[in-house]
Amino acid sequence: MKNTFFPLSFLFSSLLLAPCKVMADDVIAIAEPQAFSVNGAQLTPLTLNEKLFYLVTSKTKGLILTNEKEQPVATLAGHFAQSDVLVTDSGFIVAALNNDTYGVELFRYTFANHAFFPLTTVNAASADLEAVCLSSVNDKLNLITADALGRMQQFWLEHDKNIAMRTVNVGTGQKNCQIDMMSGKVLLADENVGLWQYDNSVEAGDGRDLITLPDMAGIEGVGVFDGLTMLVSPDINAVGVLQDSTINWTTTNGDHKWETIRFTAYNDNAIVGLYDDKTESLYTVRFALPAEAEPKVSTSVRVDAYLTAFAQTDTVARFGDAADDPAIWYLTDSPEMSVILGTDKKGGLDLFDLSGKRLQHLPVGRVNNVDVRTHWQTKQGTFDIAAASNRTSRTVDIFLLDADTRTASTASKLRSNLNDLYGLCMYHSDKGELNVLVNDTDGHVERHRLTMQNGTITSRIMDTFSVPSQPEGCVADDETGMLYYGEEDEAVWIRDLNNIDATPRIIARVGGPIQDDIEGMSLFDVDGERYLIISSQGNHRYGVFSTKDHRLLGTFAIAADTDTGIDGVSETDGLESLSVSFGKRLPEGLLVVQDGHNVMPSQQQNFKLVSGSQLAEFIRQYR
Repeated sequence: MKNTFFPLSFLFSSLLLAPCKVMADDVIAIAEPQAFSVNGAQLTPLTLNEKLFYLVTSKTKGLILTNEKEQPVATLAGHFAQSDVLVTDSGFIVAALNNDTYGVELFRYTFANHAFFPLTTVNAASADLEAVCLSSVNDKLNLITADALGRMQQFWLEHDKNIAMRTVNVGTGQKNCQIDMMSGKVLLADENVGLWQYDNSVEAGDGRDLITLPDMAGIEGVGVFDGLTMLVSPDINAVGVLQDSTINWTTTNGDHKWETIRFTAYNDNAIVGLYDDKTESLYTVRFALPAEAEPKVSTSVRVDAYLTAFAQTDTVARFGDAADDPAIWYLTDSPEMSVILGTDKKGGLDLFDLSGKRLQHLPVGRVNNVDVRTHWQTKQGTFDIAAASNRTSRTVDIFLLDADTRTASTASKLRSNLNDLYGLCMYHSDKGELNVLVNDTDGHVERHRLTMQNGTITSRIMDTFSVPSQPEGCVADDETGMLYYGEEDEAVWIRDLNNIDATPRIIARVGGPIQDDIEGMSLFDVDGERYLIISSQGNHRYGVFSTKDHRLLGTFAIAADTDTGIDGVSETDGLESLSVSFGKRLPEGLLVVQDGHNVMPSQQQNFKLVSGSQLAEFIRQYR
């Protein structure tokens, strides 16, 4: 079956979840399971237009939608083993696992037509698909499958394209799948070990948590509604509710081997659909939701906006966590020819043009952070230079930048008293003094003043200070002399570089929208006002703060652009921004960020380029 075009404006005009009251620590009083009149392999209760419906997924009869009285109102012939549903304001979308092809077929059901219409098909690649779940992410239909070889694949379904975004080895035995859109977690029911929890972000990598069942086999059925997760295992005649990584079980009457579970909220009750493998029959169960229970509050971090990259650099040479920190070398006489410097902390320093093409690679060692300053005036002339923290040689490496050739060359290697050079930034004071601030993983910071004598760049340590735990990212405001620097797991600090005796203070702490590690930092001007941009690595976001009152304006993420084929950004280490015109293409500047997971396709890390106009628009909206 070929992919069928479906208009996203229709599908995503108003994707929603119905509000639901959920349980806290209350004991569930489960009623007697009631046999459902229609046979199938899965029963999904649905609240549609404030009415109760049931979707039966059948290996012999296809999809059957019934009303509350279990009377069929729509059918679709086929052979389907399981399904997942995403409710919209006009009906719902269903992804059904075809028991003949072992691929996934997607259909749209609308109230207006009372019928199922085909949308698209995702075929099994190398092995039969065994689990499927559906959600909406950043206004895109998000499909996750798990196959018999133990691979989880994540797709974005857009118009007539099925775009494979992420592949994770999850192990065999995945029998059921659900996406908790409140927490942003993918839940996989593993019949061998328990419940796996993955991040639903396509950029998140393969990190996971496991919830196990002691003294019994794994979980085969999982259901999620409005932040509440329920589970079943064929080895226990009970329904489990997941709370704080603990499963609380309530025994059901009778002798059952529950394998699938789906549920919804309806008239202050949870309506549960179950499949019993022992009798090969469907059942419903009801229980009252506590009247005093409050609506579930999302634990996922709010994202105020999604930006996209217009270009990406060539990848760094080595695999793994290699790319780290970018800097922008602005060429005043030809801005469109400006250069991006990016560290490869496993191999050296790279230079890229504004299309992302590599111009030069300097194999100078494990270079971690880099920064650039232009028009440094000395008695020997005016220079553009870069400074980088080199963990191989334990030196601050200084590079001279040649605008004619757009290349860099090593000028000097400055010694430091630090044990493990890590983060670095530069400060060019209004007096013309050029400083390099470099920090150690143990929290200590050195401030070097650079001088050039007889063509040789040297330094003198002017100042030292520290933070309680590991820092890295920093940025200095050349106009005000304020240094912003991050204590990765704790906070953003500010220090006046014009006053050595000034007491540093915290202006923002980790928590809420800002999640550790705090990594990259830069400054960006919009309409005469200056803002601090930081990477919130733990949730793949970026925070924007006013430098006037240190208020958090909001957060943004960088999403994939399927038209250009450039993926989104996750786990950013370093970033840099510059709010000057780079020509017609970039009239309001440029933002460059490191991408921790480079997908579409999966390959070595790189840096993503975002137009300053997008960033400026976001700031104007939320300031």
